[in-house]
Amino acid sequence: MKLTYLIVFLSVVTSVFAQNNKGTDIADASLAETTSTTTIDEKSIITGTVIEESTGKPLPGVLVVIKGTKLATQTDAEGKFYFRKMPAGKYALEFSMFSFSTKIISDVEVIDKEATILNVSLAEMNGVLDEVVVKTVKAKTESVQSLLTMQKNSIRVSDGISAESIKRTPDRTTSDVLRRISGTSIQDNKFVIVRGLNDRYNTTYLNGSPLPSTEPDKKAFSFDIFPANMLDNLVINKTASPDLPGEFAGGIIEINTKSTPENDFQSITVGAGYNTITTNKTKFEANDVKVGLPSYFPNSADFIALQNLKTESSIQQIANLAKTYQTDWSVDEGKFDPNTNFQFTLGRFFKFNGDQSLGLLASATNNVTNVFGEGTLKEYETPNVQNKDFHNNNYRKQKLLGAIVNLSLKLNTNNRFSFKNLYSINSESRYTDRLGTKNIQDVEPIMSISTNRLFTENKIYTGQLIGEHFLPESKIKVGWVGSYSNVQREVPSERRNTYDYIQYSDGTQSVPRANFVINSVGIDYPGSIFTSDNSESIFSSKIDISKKIEFSDNLSADIKIGGIIQSRNRKFQARQLGYIPFNGRVNGINWGNNTFSSTIPTLPNETIFNSANMGILSTSPRVSGLTLFEGTKGSDYYDAESNLDAGYLMIDNVFNKWRIIWGARIENYSQQLNSKSEANAPVVVDDTQLDILPSFNLIYSLDKKQNLRLSGSKTLNRPEFRELAPFLFYDFDTRFNTSGNPDLKITDIYNADIRYEYFLGKGQMLSASTFYKNFKNPIELQALANNSNIYQNASTGTNYGIELEFRLLVSTLFGAKENKFLDDLTIFSNLAVIRSEVDISNLTPTAVKTPLQGQSPYVFNAGLQYINKELGWSFAANANRVGDRITIHGNQTTGNTAPAFWEKSRTFLDFQLAKNLLKNKIELKLNVRNALAEDLVFYQNNDLPGAKEIKGFDAFVNKVFTGDSQNKNGFDSKVDDEVIRNNFGRVFSFAMTYNF
Repeated sequence: MKLTYLIVFLSVVTSVFAQNNKGTDIADASLAETTSTTTIDEKSIITGTVIEESTGKPLPGVLVVIKGTKLATQTDAEGKFYFRKMPAGKYALEFSMFSFSTKIISDVEVIDKEATILNVSLAEMNGVLDEVVVKTVKAKTESVQSLLTMQKNSIRVSDGISAESIKRTPDRTTSDVLRRISGTSIQDNKFVIVRGLNDRYNTTYLNGSPLPSTEPDKKAFSFDIFPANMLDNLVINKTASPDLPGEFAGGIIEINTKSTPENDFQSITVGAGYNTITTNKTKFEANDVKVGLPSYFPNSADFIALQNLKTESSIQQIANLAKTYQTDWSVDEGKFDPNTNFQFTLGRFFKFNGDQSLGLLASATNNVTNVFGEGTLKEYETPNVQNKDFHNNNYRKQKLLGAIVNLSLKLNTNNRFSFKNLYSINSESRYTDRLGTKNIQDVEPIMSISTNRLFTENKIYTGQLIGEHFLPESKIKVGWVGSYSNVQREVPSERRNTYDYIQYSDGTQSVPRANFVINSVGIDYPGSIFTSDNSESIFSSKIDISKKIEFSDNLSADIKIGGIIQSRNRKFQARQLGYIPFNGRVNGINWGNNTFSSTIPTLPNETIFNSANMGILSTSPRVSGLTLFEGTKGSDYYDAESNLDAGYLMIDNVFNKWRIIWGARIENYSQQLNSKSEANAPVVVDDTQLDILPSFNLIYSLDKKQNLRLSGSKTLNRPEFRELAPFLFYDFDTRFNTSGNPDLKITDIYNADIRYEYFLGKGQMLSASTFYKNFKNPIELQALANNSNIYQNASTGTNYGIELEFRLLVSTLFGAKENKFLDDLTIFSNLAVIRSEVDISNLTPTAVKTPLQGQSPYVFNAGLQYINKELGWSFAANANRVGDRITIHGNQTTGNTAPAFWEKSRTFLDFQLAKNLLKNKIELKLNVRNALAEDLVFYQNNDLPGAKEIKGFDAFVNKVFTGDSQNKNGFDSKVDDEVIRNNFGRVFSFAMTYNF
């Protein structure tokens, strides 16, 4: 009902704004159209944005005149202006607005069939309103200065990357792009970590609307589902402001897809990639991997009711189901194909009467990636005492199909509507074979052969209807967004099978057997079948209204109010099925282990689950086979819902060189979850909490190029649905079991930041930041015995550190003036050194304080970029490294030792060489990704006596980057226990883009 009220309100407001066209008559009367429209190309345009010099905010209603012509227009609600169908040549543009200094921009050059982009900043006149102040500057100088002004006047501490920068990297997905941003790293190639805080402390927004979690088993968004070439820009806000959501501590990640075009275009990109350990190598692929349970199959509740009857009829019915439900458990052998990628993009611009226009952007992307991984998996009874040792071969085929369709309708200068849509299908087919020892301490150990067949598919749709309005008389800006997002994640049938055999001391071995157990299925049992379906939706509506008020010549306030209504729901259903020996009393005979066929357990994967092996095989002699068993528990299902009602007041005060953005946000949040325990007892979560979240961002402009920032805020971290649900998930790759905790509490977080920024012009900048965060009841993943993990609230935690970043032209670095080569060469780097500490003594009384889960002690990025626009060449080299970090906390209780699991640091090194041909119609790219190909290693950190002391320079480096000269948390192969090791190949790829 609340959502309906807001939609009705927005409709009324929109209709009023659409009729308010005063102030646009000048622009409409002399719209920038030349008289010879038949000879001038539609692509020859002048466009740009006008911003306020003191705040960097866009200025609507600015009159823009081309000197010496009758062409004039006004900037729209976003501060943008357009002149279309312009003859080639040089022009002078005049920008004027009441209470602002008039500015004339000379040498604005229009090139045939190209867009000339001009960004302009206007300064307010203080105490000289009766004078005419005119300033003349050249176009190139003004555009550079305006870009600097926009960067300098961001109200928050933020870092980002633009579409142009993304093009100059080998990045294929959004997760690759995120790795380039200061203080940011990626875990599992898809989950973002900001300032050392894991994915649960970050919030993701697409085009201004919240995105649901893509993962059923953690609070995270998988950034590998978005192709990088669909992005217009990506920004991470690291400090809070009242107009941003209050649930984050690391960062709010704002993804903006490409906007609608300013002229017609279309392009096509094709490419292929070669992986050094995958492409053209042997591939094993499971059959029927996408096949789920048939439509006639009874649901979980009906199946359990049927098997609980234990009548002759019910026993036979289940056996008949086992006969009719047939899937192919065999594996095909072949060769891995090269990776491929394809994208087609279309842009159209339609001009109507007056200032009305419609823009369309449509893009489709299809990427196929093949990956072979070879690794090891080990388990330990106690430190350095290994009891299990497995070797894995992992064969994967990943497909990413994405499409965006964006529409933008401009009714007039002051009213614009946008409809942005993104749909993505991300799927993975995986086959894993595992060979290993179940207990290497035995004289004649039991060996295990396991196989896993898995197909997963993520379908994501998100759409936003956006309105932007400006009332010229009152100078009020209104923006609103209505959005809907949906995620469907399906595992139709994960099938696992296991054979055991004994390795005798004389070198011989027993026949491998599948050890079926009556009425037991799942995890390590043979013939296991797991299915799951996760459906989640978010409905969201928000409105923002802002107006600038001048109190005096030196004091102004930009007041912004707004609110959001958000409703989110999720339904999750998992199912545990498996094959067991046929058992029960049928026709007066007790069938079970005594009648179970001795040959079936030795049959290969291809035939062991055939229909001929189901049910009663023979009555004379009495021989029985397999049947199906439902092992689904009440905890394998949950449904959940949350509702958020929020409002805020934000005031942006400017006083001479001082600027403070301050205010508060009120959030009323309710969360409900319904499930059952493994014993089928009801599990209900029903919580409501009202929070007031103040924040401020203070900016002092040392001069036109330097800022000093101070920020403070209170934010939150709420439990994810999965973290509350009692569902127990088993991961075949890691052999970990993870369950939720219905008793989790909301985390309160207090944040403080200080930052110095120096903008040198020409896209160059230096910055230094320090931050501090205090957590009350942080949510951590804790390791228990027997490879089990659970989400828990720790007592308290802290996170603090420094971030250093620079981006410089090499000509500036060496003091060389007007050196073309050095002016085209950019060097950049960012380094975050972070410390964190979490008190888990409430969970494990004997535990010492350790770093927060997922926190890296340092994150380092560096790169070199060369761009020669005249010759069409570009080159980029990028490096990324993160320090060792905790994956799962340990549980160090007496007699129940479960050491923490750590991820070893590794370095990524990427290269790109690109060349433009035929006046930029063709672009060729050669990429090298993961040139170092370092192994991914997880280990259990052991602090054992007798370790060699580290001294000298190595001790100094350790102290600086990890906080411990001995780096006791770092990986030491002589002391620590390596748990998982996986290797990855280098990837060489080539792509060609044709613009036509």
